[in-house]
Amino acid sequence: MPDSGRGVDAVPSARNGAFPTDLTAEEHRILAYASAIGSEFDFGLLARAMDAPEEELAEQLERLVHRGVLRERLGGERFGFVEEEFRARTYRSLTESRLRILHRKIAEALEAISPGPPETLYAELGRHYFLGKVTDKSLEYNRRAGERAREADEPDLAMHHFERVLLDLEHLPGDHAREEAETIQILGDLRFSVGDFPGADRHYSQALERAAGSDPGLTARLMLARAEIARENLDHSEAARGAIDARRLFEIAGDPVGVAQTHRLVARLAFARGAYVESLDENMRALELLEGNRDPRLLGRLSIDLGNSFALLGPDVHPIAVEWYQHAIDRLTRSGDWVELSRAYHNLAVAVGASHPQDGLEYLTRAREAADKAHDSRSAGWSLLSGVEMRLALGQLDEAERDNEQAARTLAQLADHLGLEQAEMNRGEVAERRGQWEEAERAYLAAIDQCRKFSLPADEAEVQYRLARLRSKTRDWAGAREAFDAAERLGLVEVRPNLAPVFQELRRTLDTAARPTEELPAPTDAATSDHPPL
Repeated sequence: MPDSGRGVDAVPSARNGAFPTDLTAEEHRILAYASAIGSEFDFGLLARAMDAPEEELAEQLERLVHRGVLRERLGGERFGFVEEEFRARTYRSLTESRLRILHRKIAEALEAISPGPPETLYAELGRHYFLGKVTDKSLEYNRRAGERAREADEPDLAMHHFERVLLDLEHLPGDHAREEAETIQILGDLRFSVGDFPGADRHYSQALERAAGSDPGLTARLMLARAEIARENLDHSEAARGAIDARRLFEIAGDPVGVAQTHRLVARLAFARGAYVESLDENMRALELLEGNRDPRLLGRLSIDLGNSFALLGPDVHPIAVEWYQHAIDRLTRSGDWVELSRAYHNLAVAVGASHPQDGLEYLTRAREAADKAHDSRSAGWSLLSGVEMRLALGQLDEAERDNEQAARTLAQLADHLGLEQAEMNRGEVAERRGQWEEAERAYLAAIDQCRKFSLPADEAEVQYRLARLRSKTRDWAGAREAFDAAERLGLVEVRPNLAPVFQELRRTLDTAARPTEELPAPTDAATSDHPPL
């Protein structure tokens, strides 16, 4: 069969989207069906949808190929439009009633495949039944396609299908408030998974409105989801209230897994303010409630948090933290939870990177790989951010600065205030290593402002220590003592036990400075990671 390049000058063609002037009624019909299928289409599907004899249809397609309207793919079973603009104009020329019929007949032809349509066709079936306004079928196939996209870590595609599900539910007769609320919750979860916290919060709020009067378990899950967003937004008091309110409803519903998740959230809030023993206690309560539960995703997430609690309780229990992170990695790899797997690798990297920076960087590479699979730019940004101190320990100043600025740009787009605070602290550290004292001080002071704005006392203690160390290098003894005292008041030794030795060394330096006749030792740069686990 000739290709689309032959005979084009001899007959009217569809070049530049223009309609040939002498198409027959049957050719118009063929092109209408084909344009509804898409830019490319299978011969067999077109024949079934049109209920057309194969030989007659093949002859018609051959003429359209000769005229430069269509092109035939190798093998003769698949065709495509030569010009996408021509296909689009053909489709737009059809009335809504005609399109509804075409899409319904195409969907029925797809569904009639024996012994049944494969999973790969769920998306197309959902599309054609949705546009064909066959609501029950559209609902079924878009829901299946959405779940399949979620499993394949394609959140944008999954959102597209679940938005159609929601529209279908709204047009079904009867009361479907609970199903609508659950679908909106799924959309919120998908937004959350890609770091769109404002979008996720809007969905959860809408779902709560639809769920009013339904079972307490659903309401509790939505309240807990909003509390998680409050924690991500550093509104810890709102997150704590949400967790407690959700726990009350989970208890009414007799849901121990839900109660365990509220303890896990409270543990993360305690960790953020430096209350590591309280964090460990809350995580252990969650673990007790999950006794007998074999969900690798749930246990993997909790394993990360247990590792975090042990990681900052001192060197004696540090190996236990590493063990919990490894448990998390095993469980989350099995469940394909790439977002949390990225967090597990990230926190393992932080745990080992202080003493073995090259190993830490390798774990951060795995964290970024998992984040990429999840389309999670926030986790990828944090993986770069937390590698800065490790690169500095290896003497890689240029690479450290490059990674920090790339991470800062990514996290600024996501309004990740905690990440931006860490990026400022890193800027101070890089500038300090370069001997750029004024620039380093500006960065540390900016980080302190961020910590105070979002009530991050543990992080502020860290930055105050680094500011004190910097000022001691420039012999600003009064300023160094002021920052040192601030770090001490904030409990640096308790919230950052890994910095305790260098903090005490700095104390001795400042005490010596009060006796000017003595030789002052040079302050030591900490070789430990700036970044607590996520």
